[in-house]
Amino acid sequence: MESEEQLPEVLKPIADKIPDYLFYLMFHATRQREMAFDAALADVGLNINRLRTLSVIQRLNGCTMKDLARLTAIDRTTLTRAVDQLVEQGLVERSTPAGDRRKVQMCLSPEGEAFYREATQLIDDFNRRALAGVGRRQQVELLQVLNTVIRNISGDSELAHELITFGGLDRHRAVA
Repeated sequence: MESEEQLPEVLKPIADKIPDYLFYLMFHATRQREMAFDAALADVGLNINRLRTLSVIQRLNGCTMKDLARLTAIDRTTLTRAVDQLVEQGLVERSTPAGDRRKVQMCLSPEGEAFYREATQLIDDFNRRALAGVGRRQQVELLQVLNTVIRNISGDSELAHELITFGGLDRHRAVA
């Protein structure tokens, strides 16, 4: 650990509490982002859980409820309700593979694809504002730190890899 002399003045009073403070700030950064998205998405009948669900389905080019539950970190009841609402809105389509009728596959409908492209602009604009003043190098360093934290906490190297690579790099859509 760094010596107390290397800490910025503002952090010296809490030098022994930095891990707690770090997770406190990560929680609030995430929560503030979610509340801002909820407010921005309310006009189109979405919230952060449905947006996160759309994002995973789009990113994986279709997925199962198991995939969604793992990658969205949304509890099953809330997730089922979110998917039902997205299906009702015509943004997500459900299908059952012929080989396994117990498995339900979800993909974005053409309307869902179009909506997601529009929502991506909102996300990109917000993320730029949220990261204003944070240089690329700092962003990469933070990504490295969070990757390490996820690997340390998960207790499951496969799960950690799946979370860090957002479902596995081999499953991602090609970025145009």
